[in-house]
Formats: sequence, structure tokens, C-alpha cells
Amino acid sequence: MRIICVNTGNKFGQWYVDNLKHMIDNYSGLKYDSFEVITEEKHKGVFNKLQMFDKFRDGENLYFDLDICIYNKVPNLIRKNLTVLHAWWRDRYHTSLNSSVISWTGDRSFIYDEFKKDPNMWQKKYYRGMDQMLEENFSVQTYDKVCYSVKDNEYKPKDENFSIMLFNQKQYLMEEGWSGWWTNYFLSK
Repeated sequence: MRIICVNTGNKFGQWYVDNLKHMIDNYSGLKYDSFEVITEEKHKGVFNKLQMFDKFRDGENLYFDLDICIYNKVPNLIRKNLTVLHAWWRDRYHTSLNSSVISWTGDRSFIYDEFKKDPNMWQKKYYRGMDQMLEENFSVQTYDKVCYSVKDNEYKPKDENFSIMLFNQKQYLMEEGWSGWWTNYFLSK
């Protein structure tokens, strides 16, 4: 089983990668064989995530975004079929999916192969991100409620019903100067 993350561009520094590994190793209960980081920037923004389908064509794969907090043992997230989060915490504005956590087993390279045929078209058509692209073009399953979002929860205590909280574009809450409960689970800077 491999854990995968993507760190391209300048939005996230090395600390975010090290922090994710720290939380996985110390709180998640996950056992894995390799921790993989995609750093090559081939496409615009989140579309760099699609490289993982090309690079990892075998075994069990579990992807995490860098802007999350893992604070307890996670449920079994490994799936045979391509599985992403159902974005149950937000109003549907462009997709019901969220790709902050993704799992699959085996070869899903056809997704990247399709994207590579015309990356500019895909990136223009799905300018809000790859979640909509996955939802409208590929067979994708969703997890039950396995995590929640910091959205509207910035000042609330952690939700003990879950073990993962997503920052969903609010990674500034992970920066120095913020003192939310989640910082207790982060790697010291």
C-alpha cells in the first residue's frame, strides 16, 4: 500500500509534506509500504494530481491533500474501485465530489491518458478543478462520511465522530499565528 501526495507549484512548502507524513505516522493507524510525493509540475494547479494515475498503476493507493488534519485513527479508506469523498459539508456549486482523499487499486492510467489527449481543453472546460472532471467523465464511487471540513468549524472543537478534517482552500489556518485545536497535531515548525 502506498500513500501519495502532490506538492507542485509554490502554494505549499516542504513543511506541509513533512506534516502530512507526521500525522499519518503518529495518529492515523495506517500501515503503508511507501510514501510518495509528486513534485513535477506538468499542468495547471490541481490537475497535477492526475499524474498519480499514470505513475502508480499497481497495488493499493491512498492519496491525501496536504491541507488536512489527521488527528485520530482513520477508518479503512483503501478501495478497489476509484473512490473519492462525497462533499456532504458544502452546498453543491459545481460538483458533489471532493478529491482531498482518493483511493484505488490497480491501474487507472486511462484517466491520465484521456486527460493527456488535450490537457488545455480539460483544464479550460473544468476550470473549477478536477473534481468535476472526474464526476462527469469517469466511474467514481464515494466514501461514506469519513471526514469533515473546517468550513464553518474554525472556532469549534474537533469533531470526535471523525479523524480527518479538511481545510478546503483555507490552508492559511495551518500557518503560524493560528492556534486552533488542530495545531496540536501538527509537526513543529
